[in-house]
Amino acid sequence: MTEPAVPAPYPVRLDVEYPEAQSRWKALFRLPLAIPLLIFTYLLSGGVAGAIIAAILVRGRIPRWLFDFQAGVNRWSLRALGYTLLLTDRYPPFEGDHAIQYAIDYPDRLSRWRLVFWKLISAIPHIIVVYVLWLTVLAVVVIGWLLILVTGRFPRGLQQYVAGVLRWGARVQAYVLSLTDAYPPFSLSPDAGAAGPTTTRVASVLGSLAAVAAIGLFVTLLVAFAVGSQRIVTQVSYARLVAGAPQPGEGIAEVHSGRFELRGALDPADDQYAFLAPAPGHRLIEFRFVMENYRGAGQEVPIRKERFELTDSEGDKRESLVATVNRSRIAPFDVRSGDTATLQLVFTLPAGADPVELEYRVLDYAGPFGETIIYQFE
Repeated sequence: MTEPAVPAPYPVRLDVEYPEAQSRWKALFRLPLAIPLLIFTYLLSGGVAGAIIAAILVRGRIPRWLFDFQAGVNRWSLRALGYTLLLTDRYPPFEGDHAIQYAIDYPDRLSRWRLVFWKLISAIPHIIVVYVLWLTVLAVVVIGWLLILVTGRFPRGLQQYVAGVLRWGARVQAYVLSLTDAYPPFSLSPDAGAAGPTTTRVASVLGSLAAVAAIGLFVTLLVAFAVGSQRIVTQVSYARLVAGAPQPGEGIAEVHSGRFELRGALDPADDQYAFLAPAPGHRLIEFRFVMENYRGAGQEVPIRKERFELTDSEGDKRESLVATVNRSRIAPFDVRSGDTATLQLVFTLPAGADPVELEYRVLDYAGPFGETIIYQFE
């Protein structure tokens, strides 16, 4: 009778020895002891991923020395993480044996098209599962830490579960980085082989759907931001503004958040703000706004002095020194829905420079998106 074929082990292997007893004091101070390891791991975290990707795209394979270097980085990182997670009391050495053993088979050839088009997408189901598993690991490690302090040992089942999650993550990381083309198994077992064709196809379809959904969500948000964004430019006579006699409708701008009216300016304003003491050869200028919050019930318009920027005739830009609301509150301040408030903004300018443009970023969404009012002075 023919024996059923035993699947070959997955080319990425992580074995963790089970310690029958562990040090209570080392467990108690594990996080301080692990901090240098975690810092070093962070410094190594980039590895040589860019060089590996370039080598595969150009040659279809990874030079052995480059592969060995990345494997060494992975090995050290996994040992440092395993030590932090209480899988062993043995401090990770830079070389030699350790309770956490990591090995990966060197691939003679690697697929270019999988690297370019498929690796990350097909790995999405694994990434989601591993993320959820890591959330459970946090709870398991806390329980294991308490049990080590009381009993001097990490229960085997819990310890092996944490090791299994670490192993799963190591397999996915190696697959995404193209250290192997073998699709990872959905398994914590050290003996699991590569996933079969059916599992790979199903996971790839699910990953593709997730990627399409993510792209669709991104595009939807992008369009929503773009549609909701406003950039209004209005011309204002600076002389009439200083005289306190702007023409009807001059200086008024409306965005989704509300109605803003630039009503006046005080130039210079040194006497009103003597406590600010401008630098020699500079003066203070005050601008006065009246705003009404149009936003829905319970929504606020934030007033932040860094959202106002004045450009002068010398081409310099500067934020306001101070912003007050109703001359009683200093920004940051939030104007509630339906409320009206008077804003006073103070800037410093060189004595010989004139204001050219006042920009007010009412709301910043992201990048170029938001609500912005620009007053250009004539």
